[in-house]
Amino acid sequence: MTLSRGTWYAAGAALALAVTACGGGSGSPAASGSPSPSATSSSPAATATTPPSAKTPTTPPPANDTPAGRTIEVTITGKRVTPAPATIDLKVGEKLTLIVTSDHDDEIHAHGFDVTGTLKAGTPSTVTVTGTEPGVFEVETHEPPLMLMRLAVR
Repeated sequence: MTLSRGTWYAAGAALALAVTACGGGSGSPAASGSPSPSATSSSPAATATTPPSAKTPTTPPPANDTPAGRTIEVTITGKRVTPAPATIDLKVGEKLTLIVTSDHDDEIHAHGFDVTGTLKAGTPSTVTVTGTEPGVFEVETHEPPLMLMRLAVR
């Protein structure tokens, strides 16, 4: 039996998603097995998963560009993420600061950057990541599991 090219692509995509999925609160390296990008955090952060039925927009949220990098503010209300999850392009060496405010206590995790932390209800948490290795990495919460965005380091 010969598998079609589409079947191989689908299998590869499924494997990539499985490799980058959240693993019990610890960071997962990029699917390629390359070293993780670096990150700093002034407040702990965590990751989450979007239900399979949820769609990810391709339009990134507005960002504030500065010489030191970009800043994106994210608000979590219940199970709603604002702005809606999107893929954010990040150049190798570029810094991105996330300011996340949640209406409930939670954890936030930036996969591939090995940044985890705690969100306190109503208190903004700041996380800064620097893309050091190419790959696509999810930023998510754990309770409930919500994807905040994907970071595509290119």
